[in-house]
Amino acid sequence: MKVLHLMVSGRAGGIESLLRDYVEYSRHENLFLFAWAGGPVAEQIEAGGSPVIVMDKQKQGTRAVCKRILELCDTERVDVIVAHHAAPMLRLAAMAAKLRSPRIKVICYAHSNAFELCDGRRKKGLALRKWIYRTTFLRADAAVAISNSVKDSLVEYLGLPGSRITVIYNGAILERFHRGRTEGGKTLRLIYVGRLIEEKGVQTILQALGYLRDADCRLTIVGDGDYRAPLQAIAKELDIDSRVQFLGTRDDVPELLEASDVFIHVPDCAEGFGIAVVEAMASGLICVCGDRGALPEIVEDGVSGFLVKNNDPERLAEIVRAIAGNPNSEQYETIRANAVTAAGHFSIEAFTAKLDALIEET
Repeated sequence: MKVLHLMVSGRAGGIESLLRDYVEYSRHENLFLFAWAGGPVAEQIEAGGSPVIVMDKQKQGTRAVCKRILELCDTERVDVIVAHHAAPMLRLAAMAAKLRSPRIKVICYAHSNAFELCDGRRKKGLALRKWIYRTTFLRADAAVAISNSVKDSLVEYLGLPGSRITVIYNGAILERFHRGRTEGGKTLRLIYVGRLIEEKGVQTILQALGYLRDADCRLTIVGDGDYRAPLQAIAKELDIDSRVQFLGTRDDVPELLEASDVFIHVPDCAEGFGIAVVEAMASGLICVCGDRGALPEIVEDGVSGFLVKNNDPERLAEIVRAIAGNPNSEQYETIRANAVTAAGHFSIEAFTAKLDALIEET
C-alpha cells in the first residue's frame, strides 16, 4: 500500500525520528510531505529511499500546501493518509482528499495529550481548533493515540468515544542501546535527555541536586531549547554548576546513556509518551520519572524504576541519595534488569507491526 505521511518539519524531533526509524521496518511504500520546512531527519528519510516533499508554508501559503497534498494523492495513487502533526490545515487537507476520492483512507494521530494538541493555553481560536480536531478524528477512518493517557485525554477534552481510538505505543530501535556501567566506587552519574523547555521540569532536577550536597553525584543534560540559559542560571544560583554539564544536542546518546547510572525525567506536563525513558531503560539505567501522563505506563514504581510526584525536588533527592548509597545492591540490580525487560515492549518492531496492521485494516 502507498501511504502519505503529513508532517510539519524534518527537524530532529521525537515524531520525526520515530518515522525515520519506522520506514526501515515498514512493509508499505511510504512517502512524506513536510509542510513547513525540511531538516536532517527529512534528509535521512530520503536517503533511506522514501520519497520526501518539502514545502515552505510561510512563502508558498496554506493553499499551495493543500493543493500539493491533493495532487500527490492523484499522481502517486495514495491509498492511506496519516496526519501526524497537529496543524489543523494538514487535518483538513487530509479530509478534503478523502471527500474528493473516497477510496483514500485517513488516519489521524495524537502524538500528545488533547490539551497540548489543541494548544489549550492559547485561548484565541481555541473553540475552532477543538472543533477541527474533534470533527477530523470522528470522520477519519481511524484515530491513533500514543498511550492510554493520551487516549483518555481525547475522550475527556474533546468528547471522543474511546471505541474510536487505537493505542499504539511509540517504539525505539533497542539494539542501539546496551547496559552500561554498574561498578561501585564511582560518582553516581545522573542524566537527562530531551528538549530544554520549562514544561520538561529540568529545573526540578537541578533543585534536587541542590539537596544532594552530601552525595557524590553529577548531572549531564543532553538537549537544547529556549530554557537552556535559565537552567544554567538556576544551576549557578544553587551553586551546583560545577556538578552540571550541559552538552546540547548530541548524536551519541546511546554512548552517553551507557556511561550513566540514573536517568531522570520529571516533567511539569503530562507526557504523551516518553521514548527517551524507554531508551534509558534499554540501557539498564535506573529511571526516576514523574507520575503523570504516560510515564506510569512505561515505568512500574519500585519494579522497573521509580515514580515521583512532579515539583517535588526533595523526594527526588531522597530517591537519588538512596541509590547513591548502594548503587549495586540486589534491589537496584533487579530494577535494572526489569527495566531492560520492560523496554522490550516498546520496540520499533512492535510499533511498526501495529501501525502497518492498522493501515491495512483501515
